[in-house]
Amino acid sequence: MNRALATLAEWINPAWGRHRTVPPMDAGLRPNLRLDEAAELLPTGAHEPDDVVVTDSGTVLFGSGNAVWSWRDGAVRAVAELPGPAGALALRDGTVLVAVDGAGLLAVNDAGRVTEVCADAAVASCVTDLAVLADGSVLATVGSREHGVPEWSRALVLGDRSGAIVRVEGTRARVEAEGLGWPSGIETASATEVLVSLSFDHRIETRALAALARPGRAIARNLPVYPGRLAAAGDGWWVAAPYIRNRVTEMLLDEPAVIAEMVARVDPEDWFVPRLRCTNPYTDTMQMGQLRVLGEVKPWAPARSCGLVLRLDGAGRVAESAHARVDSPRHGVTGVAAADGRILAAAKGFGNLLQLPAEEGTR
Repeated sequence: MNRALATLAEWINPAWGRHRTVPPMDAGLRPNLRLDEAAELLPTGAHEPDDVVVTDSGTVLFGSGNAVWSWRDGAVRAVAELPGPAGALALRDGTVLVAVDGAGLLAVNDAGRVTEVCADAAVASCVTDLAVLADGSVLATVGSREHGVPEWSRALVLGDRSGAIVRVEGTRARVEAEGLGWPSGIETASATEVLVSLSFDHRIETRALAALARPGRAIARNLPVYPGRLAAAGDGWWVAAPYIRNRVTEMLLDEPAVIAEMVARVDPEDWFVPRLRCTNPYTDTMQMGQLRVLGEVKPWAPARSCGLVLRLDGAGRVAESAHARVDSPRHGVTGVAAADGRILAAAKGFGNLLQLPAEEGTR
C-alpha cells in the first residue's frame, strides 16, 4: 500500500494505521548498573575493541584498529598487524578468524602468523559476525552491500535491505540469503540451525542450515534495541546491543520526506539516530530523560547511545541483562564473549574491555 492510500485508510479508521512502537525495558531488561560495576581490563583510551573471543587456554583476544591484540593476567600485547580494520572474530582449530574490512577473512595463529582464508568480494567488506560450523565451514553475516560498517545509521534511515548471509567453504564464498535488514550477528543454535540477529527488524530468529534463504522463526521480536553479535553461553546466548531504539528516530523513519531532507541538508553528526557513544549527553536532545518506576527515578533514559548486553535463554526469553547509566563512559558494546563463567563485553563506544560481575548489581 502506498503512502497516500495508507494515510486515507488511517483517516477512515485510525486502528488501521501502522505506527512504530518502542517496547519498554522490563522483565529481564530492567535497567541496572552491572556494566558500570564491571572491571575495566584495558588502559583508558588505549584501544577501541570491536569484538572479543576467549581461547581454550583462557587468553582473551580482541580486535582494535588494524591489529589483533591479546589480554592475559593484565598484560596486553599485539598479536598481529592486519591490512585493514579488524572486525568480527571467531575461533577455529586453534586460530582466530578475523573479518578485515577490504581484505576478507584472515586467520591468525598463536605465533601471530597471518594467512588468507577467503578474499571473495562477498566477504570483503561489512562483515558483521562469524560462526564456525561443525564441518569447519564458516557463516558470515554481511550487514550491507551498499554501506560500510561506519555507515550503519545511513543504512538505517535509507531503509537499506541489502544484507546477506554468506557461507565460506575453503577459499570460496557463496551467498545463502540476501535482502536482509542489516544482519548483525550469527551463532550456532543446534546441529541443524543457527541464530541470526536482524538489526533493522529488532529481531533475533533461528534459520535452518539447509535453507538459510527461507524466513526464520523469531525467538525474540520487537526488541527495544538493535541487536548485534551473538555468543553461545550454556543453554542460551549473550547478545551485544550496540544501539538503542528511541521514539524520535522511530517517528523519523515513518516520514520519508523528512528523512530525504535530513540526508540532503543536515550533517550526519546532527541526525537524531542511535550511535555508539555520546561524548556530551547534556547537549543532546532527550538524552537526559528520566523514568519513574514504583516511585523511584531510574538512572537511564531514552537516549542516542547506550551500554547494554543481554542473555537469551533457550526459549528466547531475556533471562538477564547488564546496563550502563545514560551518562556512563561504557556505551557502544559491539562484541560479547562467554567462557569459564566470565562474561566479557567489547565497549567500542568508549574504548574498553569490560568483565561483568558474577552477580547482578543494584538496580
